[in-house]
Amino acid sequence: MEFGLFFCRSSQAATSRPSFRSIFAWCLVGLLAAVPVSSAAQEVPELQITSKHYIVIDAETGEVFAQRGADDRVAIASLTKVFTAIEGIESASPDAPMTTNESDVFDASSTTMGLSGGETLTFEDLLYGMLLPSGNDAAHALARNLGYQPGDSDEQAVERFVARTNERIRNMGLKDTNLVNPHGWGVPGHYSTAHDVAAFTMYALRYPRFVDAISSQAYSASDGLYVTNTNKMLNWYDGIIGGKTGYDDDAGYCLVEVARRDGSTMISVTLDGVAPDDWYDDNRVLLDYAFEQKAKRVASKQPITGRVLTFRDPDAARIEQNARGAASILPFPGGAGSQKSTGAPADVPGSGHISGGTDVVPRSGAGISGNQGTMDVRLIAAIGVAAMVILARAFGAFTHAGNAEVRASRRSGRGVHVG
Repeated sequence: MEFGLFFCRSSQAATSRPSFRSIFAWCLVGLLAAVPVSSAAQEVPELQITSKHYIVIDAETGEVFAQRGADDRVAIASLTKVFTAIEGIESASPDAPMTTNESDVFDASSTTMGLSGGETLTFEDLLYGMLLPSGNDAAHALARNLGYQPGDSDEQAVERFVARTNERIRNMGLKDTNLVNPHGWGVPGHYSTAHDVAAFTMYALRYPRFVDAISSQAYSASDGLYVTNTNKMLNWYDGIIGGKTGYDDDAGYCLVEVARRDGSTMISVTLDGVAPDDWYDDNRVLLDYAFEQKAKRVASKQPITGRVLTFRDPDAARIEQNARGAASILPFPGGAGSQKSTGAPADVPGSGHISGGTDVVPRSGAGISGNQGTMDVRLIAAIGVAAMVILARAFGAFTHAGNAEVRASRRSGRGVHVG
């Protein structure tokens, strides 16, 4: 910021009779130059990642350590269920009764929890049945029950739930994700990016019920069904918290993993990986690299200089939209509104609350993750630019009235699914 002000002073001194517009233009350039711009982290070839798309980030700050094709819109298979899980947790208590019918039953070409029609389970049963064995049947039943309104067909109920999930994603500022169904079985128009999956996982880790589920090796449902977790990294990676697997012909092998070491929590996402074990090894390498790089940066007392992944709190975005008619250019400063009986985000990872406990309302302002210092500077710069624009308009109107020579001018496939 000091550089920007110095630039303005220097520009004024260098010209004997500068016009206001030239001074304004140079000051604007200097002010914008003072705003830190996060350069995108590049691929790290020596890691030899075989997955086509990947990213690894700090779950608390959003610092990106490595990425490749992280903004490419692609199929994500059952990683979709991370999005579905959070919309479900926001909508239902753990013991809420859920019924099944024939539309929830999937055949052997799909991964399932093993549901049949006419069963009564709890929301928690379906949550675990969706996240551990990657049950498409559990995801469909969960979405149908929670999306239903009187008069809906099964399809309409599921579509209503998916629409709410997409709204939450858009309110977070994640513009490269669109869900067509709650389970991710490949259909046209259903896509996300490694970037958006990582950002949403940052948000999802604020829900203890989600963390407990992805951390579990097995679960016994109230109807007697016993399910196990498809995520092999739970068995051998040091510091693993949990994650989610995904596969279909369109998406290839997909994986999101969360791990914690020495007070830091990292998230890795790989899309379209190689079987049988390369996709897991890709995540091991990415997580190890992120822990090592952060330790080196902290030891050398260097600030975050690369890309920082951020998202908006969806509840704050909804409040802002209702209050301001989506007219504001600045982020809403507060956190979520009133407490929800169905469960809301808990504290961020690293605050001593990454699993267990009851979901609670987040602290005020908990919706933005990233480099807070950088964000503050950008807000100050934005306010400064806005003030300069207002002054420029006022000065232009004044000079137009007093000088006749002044002239105003006004110059945007579907495939087999197995996990």
